[in-house]
Amino acid sequence: MRLSRPVSRHVLPVLLGALFGSVFMAPANAAEVDRAPSPHGRSLFDRLLERGANGAQQVPFPFPALLQRVRAQLDGEDPNGGLAIVLIPLGRSLQRHAAGDVDAFRFPRVVAAVTGEPASDAPAGHLYLKDRLYVAHHERAEALEVISYNEDAGRFEFQLVLDYRAGATPRVVAANRTLCLACHQNEAPIFSRPSWDETSASPPVAARLAATGLDYQGLPWRHGVDVPEAIDAATARANRLGVAQRLWRDGCALATPQAGIDCRAQALLHALRQRLIGTGAPVARADATNRLVDPLLANWQARWPDGLVIPDPQIPNRQPFAGIEGGIAPPSDAELVRYADIPAVFDPLALRAPIEHWRGRDPGDVMRFIHLLGTLFSRADLARIERALARMPQPAAREIDLSCTLRRATDATRLDLDCARGSEVRLQARIRLDGGRSADGILDRLQLSGSSAHTGVTLAIAKDHDPASGWPIRFALTARAGGPIRASTGEAITTLRLGGDGGSAHLPGSPGAAEAVVAALELVDDLEPLGHAVDALAQANVAGQDDALTGGPARRMALLAPLLRGLGEDVPAPPAAAAPPAALMADVTRSRTTHWPADLQPFLRQCSQCHAENTAFPPGFLHGDEAQVRANLATCAQRMLHRLDMNRLPPAARSKTPMPPPAAAHAGAFLQSPDLAAMRDLLEHVLQASGVRSADVLAHPYATLAPCRVPTG
Repeated sequence: MRLSRPVSRHVLPVLLGALFGSVFMAPANAAEVDRAPSPHGRSLFDRLLERGANGAQQVPFPFPALLQRVRAQLDGEDPNGGLAIVLIPLGRSLQRHAAGDVDAFRFPRVVAAVTGEPASDAPAGHLYLKDRLYVAHHERAEALEVISYNEDAGRFEFQLVLDYRAGATPRVVAANRTLCLACHQNEAPIFSRPSWDETSASPPVAARLAATGLDYQGLPWRHGVDVPEAIDAATARANRLGVAQRLWRDGCALATPQAGIDCRAQALLHALRQRLIGTGAPVARADATNRLVDPLLANWQARWPDGLVIPDPQIPNRQPFAGIEGGIAPPSDAELVRYADIPAVFDPLALRAPIEHWRGRDPGDVMRFIHLLGTLFSRADLARIERALARMPQPAAREIDLSCTLRRATDATRLDLDCARGSEVRLQARIRLDGGRSADGILDRLQLSGSSAHTGVTLAIAKDHDPASGWPIRFALTARAGGPIRASTGEAITTLRLGGDGGSAHLPGSPGAAEAVVAALELVDDLEPLGHAVDALAQANVAGQDDALTGGPARRMALLAPLLRGLGEDVPAPPAAAAPPAALMADVTRSRTTHWPADLQPFLRQCSQCHAENTAFPPGFLHGDEAQVRANLATCAQRMLHRLDMNRLPPAARSKTPMPPPAAAHAGAFLQSPDLAAMRDLLEHVLQASGVRSADVLAHPYATLAPCRVPTG
């Protein structure tokens, strides 16, 4: 089934999280609509797209082609190719009615989130899309909704791709950010809590999707809850990016510019050290207390005495077919209208309390900030730093001596090694035998005091060792990601030497026999050059030669490129951040040139930011001349009155979310405003003129009321 005419130009949805709210009114300031992208940089989605000869962005079509463009930026070894995809036929997006509720399962909404990393050998300046790109597609709406991170602005951008259909030229525009933030109160993606019963991972939903016999563009939609769980985890991580940016900008905004630069430089250094070492890495350098921990905590208490608010990116799990069990027939197509309705308790528009407050009272909170800051960098970024460090002159190694038991496996193909140094070190490994000689192996577990355990580490014959020379034998240690493993001190654990220096060690004689041998781990403190590179970046910022540490957002490549150059890497300077071209900005509704009658003024003040445009979703009932607006209000009066009436009820008693939504900046004042009574009076008068009593409207379920459908075109 196809619509007789395009509808994408009439769709202005609240953006992703896979599950969005039905917005009827949104935070309003009647002066203007926030439709502009950030003046700094471009979103990752913009950077992903190629440009044609005319400079316009080229959005791949159909949708699987766009997903293939995304996959090309990712490591194909990641689960699902680094993309998590679900179908949501009866969700909470504004687009959910685009297909009509009857066709919800024939045209479900597709939600894709990037959950994978780029390949470890990705070039410098590669796009880092993990947790930073979310795209939703509704075939009947002929539009894409995009939430995409802007690294230069340090925020997520909300965008639309309109005219997304065969034979058309898709247009990328900025969405109404105010409208989006009514649901996306965290200014980032949102998603449902487990068990994600609206998605194709839900057996009742999957069964009805399968019953259509459609292949849904060949997308991999048959899966378990692991896929929506991956999206949920990604949105949780994405939610913390804004927290990291706030602490970077404001937490380190200290008394003097140099103190702020020192704070950010120390945070950057320890964020990278923690990523290289592991999450258990402590703040090791003594000067970090004076330059980072103490000043940051003092400023934290001054700025956020009640703690830093951590917003909640999760909305309640919703079961569209709740109660349909035990052989009860699923709903008919006609009944789907009722199942598509979103009660207040499940509405993303409902105000969400913070999930926690970070108090900023001890170094543990600083460590949480450092951990978040480290997530700005990809695995490939860290691998490039590791490679640069490996090419630099290496300091002398120190050794940790071990006492070991060596046992030949009964099939004579493997040696099992079990080593210890008191209670401080425990090492267990398997060494493959090839013709009676040691070959390679696996370090199953290495536990050093104060460090997280290392597992699955590759043992390879060291390049400078000749296996024919016998023992002692030296193995190079390599983590699965390709870099070295590290102790909590930051030292790289480079080599395992098995056998004493005198060469007296030998293989156990018979299978199953055990023998005591000596071994040693070699550790190299190779991170010092990274500290020097960070110090040089800080000095350049103090001298005004760089601005990456001076108080703007933490910009990934603006920080990484000078560090890599300081480590001897040939990395070109990142291009200057530029504002998106005007073509990327959505058309803003022109202000009315005619006077608004007094009885319509309250609607102008309270609703115009979201309902004055020529859109079906949300309904643009304030678009057009006075006659058209009055006709629209008559069409929408039942549902508008019902929503306004919800303001009189406590949250627990509301069947629908009130309008304006609770997250709106003006929602609290609206309750005390004369506009509420004036709007109710006009709507009741309109209903009375059509022979409908307001009491009957309020007594009926919202889904049974006349829909608010305004003409578009």
